[in-house]
This record gives sequence, C-alpha cells and structure tokens, in this order.
Amino acid sequence: MDLLNNLAIGIEAAIGLEPIALMLLGTALGIIVGATPGLSSGMAVAVLLPLTFTMSPLNGMIFLTSIYVSVTYGGAITAILLNTPGAPENTATAFDGYPLTRKGRAGDALGTAIMASAVGGILSYVILFAAIGSVASIALKFGPPELFLIAVAGVAVLGAVGSGSPVKIFASGAFGLLIGTIGVVPTGEWRATFGNPFLAEGVQVIPVLIGMFVVSELMMLAGREYVVDASVKGQRRLGAIVAAFRAPFRHLATLSRSSFLGMGIGLIPAAGATLAAFASYSLTRRMSREPETFGDGNPEGIVASESANNACSGGALMTTLVLGVPGSVTTAVLLGALTMQGLQAGPQLIYEQIPLVYGLIVAAVVSQGFMIVAAVGAGYGLSGALSVPTRVLIPILMVFAILGAFALRNAAFDVYLMLGCGAFGYILKRSGYSPAAVVMGVILAPIADNELVRMFQIYGDDWYLAFIRQPIAATILTMLALAIGHGLWRRRGRNIPAKPDLIEE
Repeated sequence: MDLLNNLAIGIEAAIGLEPIALMLLGTALGIIVGATPGLSSGMAVAVLLPLTFTMSPLNGMIFLTSIYVSVTYGGAITAILLNTPGAPENTATAFDGYPLTRKGRAGDALGTAIMASAVGGILSYVILFAAIGSVASIALKFGPPELFLIAVAGVAVLGAVGSGSPVKIFASGAFGLLIGTIGVVPTGEWRATFGNPFLAEGVQVIPVLIGMFVVSELMMLAGREYVVDASVKGQRRLGAIVAAFRAPFRHLATLSRSSFLGMGIGLIPAAGATLAAFASYSLTRRMSREPETFGDGNPEGIVASESANNACSGGALMTTLVLGVPGSVTTAVLLGALTMQGLQAGPQLIYEQIPLVYGLIVAAVVSQGFMIVAAVGAGYGLSGALSVPTRVLIPILMVFAILGAFALRNAAFDVYLMLGCGAFGYILKRSGYSPAAVVMGVILAPIADNELVRMFQIYGDDWYLAFIRQPIAATILTMLALAIGHGLWRRRGRNIPAKPDLIEE
C-alpha cells in the first residue's frame, strides 16, 4: 500500500506543465551533449547547475536528472554513425554499431540501441522505486563507523575500477580527501584556511566541479579546430530505426541480464556506466554461441552495452539519495544541487521528502518516452558529424562556467578557485592522474571527517575496534577489501581501450 501511495504522490508531483517542460528541455540538451564527443554529462550538469538555483528542489532535480540520463542516448548515436563515442560508456556500443553502419544498416543499429537503452533505464527506475524505501530503512541503522567506511569506499573503489594507473587514481582521491578537510572542523578549529574567510565553510564543491570537468576539458579542446572531424559522414533511415525497436526483445535474456548487471554496478560508488557496459559486453560475448560475430556487427553486442550503461543510472541515483555518497561523477553534481537547495541526501531524505524522491523517479521514467522520440530525431538528422568549431563552443561554455561559479556566493574567490581547479585538472589529465577522483575526494571528505570525529567522541581510544565489533561495519570493511583486491587482480590482464579518465561521469 505504501508503494501505491508513494506512486500517487510521485505522479502528482512530477506530472505538471512545468516539470514536463523541464524534462523536454533537459532531454534535448542531454541528447545534444551526448552526441558531441568531448562533452560529458558531468560537464553539462555542472555548467547548467546555476539555472536551478531559482527553481524548486524537485524541478531543479528533474531538469538536471533528465540531462544526466539522456546523455547516454546521444553518445550511442555518434558511436554508431561515426565510430566516435560521445561518452566513455558508449565505447563498447561502437564495437558492433559502427560495423553495422559500414554495412548500410545504421538504422538497425540506432533503433536497437535506442530501445535497449529505454528498457534498461526503465527497469532500473522501477527497481529504484520499489527498493529505495527498504534500502533507506537499512541505512538508518548505520552509525559513524559504517558511514566513514562508505565515504572512504567511494574514493578507494576508484583505483580498482578506473582505467588508469591504480596508484595515480588512489593518489588523486587521497589528495581530494585532504583538500576536502579544509575549513572549520567539527571540533571548532580552523584548519588550513590561512585566515581566508571564504574557506571557513570548506572548499566549495561547485567551483571545484566546474573547474575540474568544464574548464579542464575546454583547455583540452582548445588544441582542436572542431569537436568532431567534419570530414566524417554518417548514414540513417527513419523507417529502419523504428523497425529495429523490436530487435532487443529477440535477445530477451541478454536484455534482462545486462539491465540487472548495470543496475548492480551502478550501486557501487564510482564504478559507473563505462565499467557496466564493458562488463556486460564481455559477459555476453563469453556466453554467446557465436562469439566470433561480436565486433563485426552483432546487434546483441549493442543490446548488452546500451541496456547496461543506461540501467547504471538507477543504481547510481539510489546510492546518491540513500547514502549521500555519489554513485558517479554526475550524481556528485546532483548531490551538490541538493545541498544548494538546503537538503541533505541520506536515509532521512527518503522519508522526509517523499514528493521530491518519488517525483524524481516518476519523472525519470516519463523522460524515457521523450528520449526515445528525441533520439530517433537526432539519429535521423545526424547525416554528418556535429561540426562544432571550438572557437565558438569554448567562449560560450566559459561564460556559463564563470557565471555558475560566481553565482554560488557572489564571490570572485569562487571564480579564481574554479580557474585554478581547471588548470590543475588539465595538468592531472595530461599526466595520467584523475580529476574525477579528486572531486570525489572533495565531496566525500566532510562525511569521512565528521564521522571520524564522532567515532573519537563515542569510542575514545578504542575507536578503531568499532570497525570489527560493529557487524555492519565489519561486513562493509570485508566487502570493500574483497572488491578492491578482486578489482586490482582483474586489472593485471584486463585490456580496456585507451581513453582518458574513464571513471564514469
């Protein structure tokens, strides 16, 4: 009965003229961003975050979430037509999508990808709707040891699942944790502020996010004349796209398995849709009776990749809303958006903000219908590359970035912080370190810091024994150790296509 009541509340909150208009706008922007290689969902959500400051919390979250979940749709279009994935999570889609395009079956590949994405996304949100209350009730039992371990896990897991050097990713995350402890600490002391009042509340997340993801990426793009090579051509046929909607259901086992796998991986902080897509593609290929056809235009490979990477968003949102730990870089921005609205993510949010939580889930499901239409239109209309001159794109995005950083507190200090983080993020990318890990560390540091202080106050000198004596904490610690150990062991022989900073955005 509670689920039905929550569904009714969610529908009432999300189905209205303004929320639907924001879904449409967010979907359109997400498709465009996803179809433009070099732009990510984290980058788009960070740039547009200031637009939500005057919106209600629900409308702001609906707008940003619509962008987040639709970027993957757009990324599949260029992966299939141009062999240029719009986002890292669409890389595996290109393995079979582009060969189909070269065989004159671009419409088949696009239709398969669009419907597989929709099914994966909807399944993940249905599971999110049904399970979020139960997960929140369990999370309410978490004390300082459990919350500290979860915060640390959000950074530690990066080294096991990221595609770069584990040492460099761990170092990046540790540096982010260190930076995130600046400010007035829970015990009242001023830590590493150097007397600057703008640092009293700590290093603000929004300027760091915009700098690390937007400014650093624009610096990377500055060396290119176009975002996409204008000489590349794509192919499409509207009838073939729509007809191929039936294709994923011919591989129902793969569709279901990949969706649940993507949802599960999404629950792991920082694992992300890139890992989900590669894991699903690899598993499907191993289980296939014709593994040799993968990489040569097998539609089942597209189904595996696209259903998994879209289902990942449901798991990432659950981790973010229930535990207050970002499931991905983009959900870290969404977490920042909640904070800007005066709300604190965590199990209490699920019970105290029922219209917001369930309205957001309903909006995510409704958005899938809009995304199908938008993706079909984009796939049909993209006959060539999205030739966006960087001399036009970079100044426009820089203006939004500066306004977004300044609007936070109307302080020039935040603009300088953003620019400094942008330059630092550029250096990190060029040297193989991870800006994403730094940002995750900055976001999770206050949680880890506060809970560690509480552990000292509650357990005294025996604080470290709480990790063993508390059953939930001991379980989390064991699972964390096993996950990191297994991930590092698997990495020894794992071959992931080279692409900078594949930690999910």
